[in-house]
Amino acid sequence: MMEFIKYISVAFTALSLAFTGWLQYEKFRLDGEWHIDTCTIEADLKTYEGLHLAWRVFLSDDPLSAPVVGDGEKVEEAFEPIPSAGRYPVRLVGTKEINSVSLTGRFEGARRASTGRFEFHPTLSKRLFSGYIPFYQRNADVLEGSFALTAGNARGPARAVRLTDGKKPDGLAPFVCKGASEMPATIEGNTDHILPEQSPT
Repeated sequence: MMEFIKYISVAFTALSLAFTGWLQYEKFRLDGEWHIDTCTIEADLKTYEGLHLAWRVFLSDDPLSAPVVGDGEKVEEAFEPIPSAGRYPVRLVGTKEINSVSLTGRFEGARRASTGRFEFHPTLSKRLFSGYIPFYQRNADVLEGSFALTAGNARGPARAVRLTDGKKPDGLAPFVCKGASEMPATIEGNTDHILPEQSPT
């Protein structure tokens, strides 16, 4: 009987280690620079509907601890770059599961700060050497999902894309908002599009 109990104990330990290793293996990494696009589909104020905003953030993500944290700034409105003087900061903190990411942020603005939340899931990933058991992990490059802001109760689709040397992955479809979409290149310094009174942040 004791031998049977010993074998059961060893088998249970092995299964527990295997399951823990699988969870670690399947958790993807978020470290690095990201470009986050949002498109307001619904809002309390009609002027917000159809508004595109984008942020560039740097996320820090240790797979053996939580939470995910990040800092960045708003960089685009209506798919046009915002001048440095108009780029307001954002700070993010959140959690990561096997197939989801939740980020809550504080978004500074010209007149006030607002809070918001992103709910993402990975759609494009690859295996990379991680330095952690079992050594190779998913490295997500594209996160798709939704956002919601307290400013104007704005909400709609969102996408986060990992940047490598400041560039997005090749072959990535453009982000579309109300019939408009991002262009392969934009002219830095063009401020004709900026309407501060319309932006929820």
